[in-house]
Amino acid sequence: MKFQLCFLCFFLLGCNKNESYPDSLVFGHGGMGIDMGISAYHDNSLEAIQLALSLPTINGVEIDVRVSADGTLWLYHDNQLEAQTDGEGCVNEKTDAQLAQIRYRSLHREKLVQLKDVWEFLGPDHMLIMELKYWNACSKSYDNLQRFKEAFDEIPLPYRSRIIIDCPNPHWLAELVQDFKVIYSTYSFQDGMKQLELVPSLAGLLMRNKDISAEQIAALKALNKEGYICEMRSSKKQRAALQKLPTAILADDPRGALVIRD
Repeated sequence: MKFQLCFLCFFLLGCNKNESYPDSLVFGHGGMGIDMGISAYHDNSLEAIQLALSLPTINGVEIDVRVSADGTLWLYHDNQLEAQTDGEGCVNEKTDAQLAQIRYRSLHREKLVQLKDVWEFLGPDHMLIMELKYWNACSKSYDNLQRFKEAFDEIPLPYRSRIIIDCPNPHWLAELVQDFKVIYSTYSFQDGMKQLELVPSLAGLLMRNKDISAEQIAALKALNKEGYICEMRSSKKQRAALQKLPTAILADDPRGALVIRD
């Protein structure tokens, strides 16, 4: 019985060792992940981004961007500052000077980060996925696309070709694809296919792991479109996502995802 158990363990380990998905890209979700139980640093902090980009085979990071009252792009995931920081209100209504004083309520008390602070940490082969956060929870209204486009004008030209815009607003897609590579975030594959038909220049779709199958990923590739997967909070789910052979995953444990992929 012991021999059989040992053989089974050896067999399973051998299978895992031979497992690799070299064609799938791995992006750190918010840097090192948005689950503080895994990451040492808060998501969207410069520390998390720098650490993620230091991983030898990482392809890049995903970040969340919002436009400040001064028209500057800042990184922040939640709708209101009090959810994760010692500040109050919304990024959309704060000046750059006010946002610079705010820190996360985390172990390392990281500062909020402007997009311009990220460029120096990008290696020559790194890409950046930017999710557009346009809901203003304080005024209960949406930011307009023009504010984002004006903020995009400040992005240095050498980096623009390395940016992927993740946009969940179907009404913005047709304009955004004129200047950037764009993927559409959706919970529905049917809705995603509709938008790909309406906006042929869209690069592909971003969906939660639980909402997209391997067959749907293959269908996207057959159309010469890309499939991105997010929301994987465990190694088991990251492996399951990679087994679907997506274009890329947004990993909440990028170290673990790279071990599985490579």
